[in-house]
Amino acid sequence: MRLAFAAVREKAEALRASGKAQRGDIRVEHGLLKRTHLSIRFGKLNHCTLDENNPVGAKCLEDAIVPPEHRGPLIDRCQPAHCSNSMIAPEHLPIWRAEHASLTRLRSLPALPANRRALIDQQVRDVEIALTKAGET
Repeated sequence: MRLAFAAVREKAEALRASGKAQRGDIRVEHGLLKRTHLSIRFGKLNHCTLDENNPVGAKCLEDAIVPPEHRGPLIDRCQPAHCSNSMIAPEHLPIWRAEHASLTRLRSLPALPANRRALIDQQVRDVEIALTKAGET
């Protein structure tokens, strides 16, 4: 998404530099943004900005069998902590914080088998990555 906005800004600057648009002509940028295809899917844990025409970096599609005629992400395979298309917004933070607290409590159980503890440790790291991605420290 940043690349799309950067491309719009560059194009608007090029139009201004060539004299085809006046400095401050917001209509030029508005027209460029309207022609730029941005896709955002709003979710409970994150927002997905997957570009259906260029799904590079979509973790949900990696090594997946995608049904014929399917377009967009595979929501059940979403990995918000590791996908470059994932955006963690402020409204998602309470859920991620609660998940971190829950996993931390579960991790502290003394009778937890070693393999289960290792799985929980990985989940805690994923939640911490998502929180860091959202600007939490």
